[in-house]
Amino acid sequence: MDPTIMSIPTLSLNERRLIEMISMQGEIARVDLTQRSGMTGASVTRLTAGLIEMGLLSEEPERTGAQGQPRRLLRLRADRFIAAGVTFSLSRMEVAVVNLAGSVLASRSLSVDATTASGVATGAQGAVQSMVADLSMDQSRLVGIGCSVPGNFGTVSHLLKAHPFFPAFEDSGAVEAFRDSFDIPCYVENDGAAAALGEYVFGRGGEADDPLLFIHIGHGVGGGVIIDGRLYRGAHGNACLPGVLYPYDLPRPSGQDLLVCLSRAGFPVTDFDGIPGLPHDARPELDAWVKRAAAQLRQAVRVATGFFDPALIVIGGRLPLDLNERLAAAILVEPMEGPSRGLLVAPVVASRLGAQAGAIGAACIPLFATFFSGAVSDGGSTHINGRRR
Repeated sequence: MDPTIMSIPTLSLNERRLIEMISMQGEIARVDLTQRSGMTGASVTRLTAGLIEMGLLSEEPERTGAQGQPRRLLRLRADRFIAAGVTFSLSRMEVAVVNLAGSVLASRSLSVDATTASGVATGAQGAVQSMVADLSMDQSRLVGIGCSVPGNFGTVSHLLKAHPFFPAFEDSGAVEAFRDSFDIPCYVENDGAAAALGEYVFGRGGEADDPLLFIHIGHGVGGGVIIDGRLYRGAHGNACLPGVLYPYDLPRPSGQDLLVCLSRAGFPVTDFDGIPGLPHDARPELDAWVKRAAAQLRQAVRVATGFFDPALIVIGGRLPLDLNERLAAAILVEPMEGPSRGLLVAPVVASRLGAQAGAIGAACIPLFATFFSGAVSDGGSTHINGRRR
């Protein structure tokens, strides 16, 4: 196969398992991959040879400076295929093109008419096509586009019930618009689940944090959980919604609540991108909100530990990186009683993906569906062009 001719591969489960292990590890010798995968050496040799021929893997000598024959290490060819991710705030759309290593190759932030499905789809299409062209990459490298949207899937898992701030994504309006705009696979997922997937695949630097639970602080309080390498979605795609702990008519640890608190204190901010530019005298209001939100989130951390026994709980979402870090630190500032006698709460950290976590998580959806074993025999995300994977 000529690796310069781009086609989206259809991979076996074992091929996906090997790609996932190499992706998580960064680089690995064939003998170690054989040991970790539980496959025979002959199977690993045959499968990796095929993946090298597809252009998905490379094998290069280990550079250690030691004498003797160097080991050869398998690495993912991260730029072989790319994906696009789209996420939304009240007035803007963040679009990113991401490679198989989770590196953001290009990104755009643009204002968008979020009241109409066609406005959202047209803006996303133009941004993606422009960025891929600017990168001098052929469109055939693009395996799909993922959309991360605040909302849930109601009781009918293929119909998204978006947050009231995002009427364009109510029911099937955006589904039809994206299907008409793109000729590649398109996926839509709620923002908490997308963030969990992105953190698991790209944010942990090869660490085996599984189960991983993500508490997503955006317009609401969402979340997602990875169990045994899979995004656990529940019966209707709505698993892991910690916001249920916080009544809507009371102060909540949500980003929208923060914006309201800032406005009431005389610091009118209409969207999350305005938070980093706040004057210094807004610091006491931010400090007060972080302290209160962290106290509320301790409840979610304790409950999530009891239900999922996660290896790690990650705090992230639409807030600036420093606020996520302060939230995680404030949650841990006081000892927490575990969910049961003798049990400790799970470790809590801030997301490593930073301000682009939403777009990276969205782009991770099609990459995960195409290359990772956790997408096989799974309900997966809703496929905007009407198909399920």
